[in-house]
Amino acid sequence: MKFAASQSALLDGFMPLAGVVPSKTPLPALGHILAELKGNSLSLAATDLEVSMERTIEVNGSEDGRALLPARRLIEIIRELPDIALKIAIGKGNRITIEGDRGSYKLGGEEVEGYPELPKLKKPQVLEFERGRMRRLISKTLFAVSHDELRPQLTGILLQIEPGELRCISTDGHRLVRLAALETKYKGEAFDFIVPAKAMAAVLRNAEGDGPLELSFEGTQLCFTFGQTKLTTRLIEGRYPNYEAVIPQSNENTLRLDLDSFRAAVRRVAIFANEVSRQVRLRLAADKLQILSEDVEAGGEAQETVPCEYQGTPMDIGYNANYLLDILKQVDTNEVVLELGTPTSAGLVKPSEQEKNEDLLMLIMPVRLN
Repeated sequence: MKFAASQSALLDGFMPLAGVVPSKTPLPALGHILAELKGNSLSLAATDLEVSMERTIEVNGSEDGRALLPARRLIEIIRELPDIALKIAIGKGNRITIEGDRGSYKLGGEEVEGYPELPKLKKPQVLEFERGRMRRLISKTLFAVSHDELRPQLTGILLQIEPGELRCISTDGHRLVRLAALETKYKGEAFDFIVPAKAMAAVLRNAEGDGPLELSFEGTQLCFTFGQTKLTTRLIEGRYPNYEAVIPQSNENTLRLDLDSFRAAVRRVAIFANEVSRQVRLRLAADKLQILSEDVEAGGEAQETVPCEYQGTPMDIGYNANYLLDILKQVDTNEVVLELGTPTSAGLVKPSEQEKNEDLLMLIMPVRLN
């Protein structure tokens, strides 16, 4: 197999696949990128057996073929080269040669027969959405995905598709995010999928622009297609918890305040919080919010007062500062609204005004005050 292309074109083609190639694997072939050349079309693929990505780029082909290219070292050398013309040839013994005007570089590859077969959807159902809206749904929910492998359903994002609406939901038991894109063009039947976080992160990184994004699914496989890229993932099996049951319906205490001032104050006060609990205390009273923290072991404490509008019962409520800051990062408006119940019940965090055709709701659980 022989082909030539510019350094920038090759880097653009290979780099997105690096996020799919596993860093550690008992199967050496999985550390490689499968390349197949037909004419001037170079097809590239990578998989970790759960998530697979396929891309096609244009090159100047001179000899068709298939080969496995070692992902990490190949991408490293291409990235370090300037934007020059490169020639890549795969010869006997799977020897890979990269030539440019600065020199030549040789790598060893694996036998292509050892690469697993990529998933193929035979008769999938196909839906189409806007790429930009899908990226926004993922970006606002990915942070709250759980990393607890003992609760596999929570390690993915719940994707709910209904007529006129597309929702993404994530939770790790401490916080929950539900973002709905409203007035979509979809008019079919309803579907629920639990999509692995790794697959969603790959879509977020690579589905650039505002063109269409195609969703196709069959059995336990879901495929995202955008531009010249196709990303296929195995869905997480099982039932997602009934998240709607934990969303409070009657939090009557309402706190409204400037987002930047609140976020900055929490960051400063959190410096003095206990390193394990990361607890900050919110002391709520009419038109005044005190944020306090204390670390008895280190002998530190801090408190700040932030102007606010508060309608409700005076109370003290505690939160993990890291979880609270993560949620506040998702608010795009100048003001943020917290709807609270009691010091031991879940609080809701919302933007002061929803984006057009969107509904964002975030939930955070309090921590028991010391």
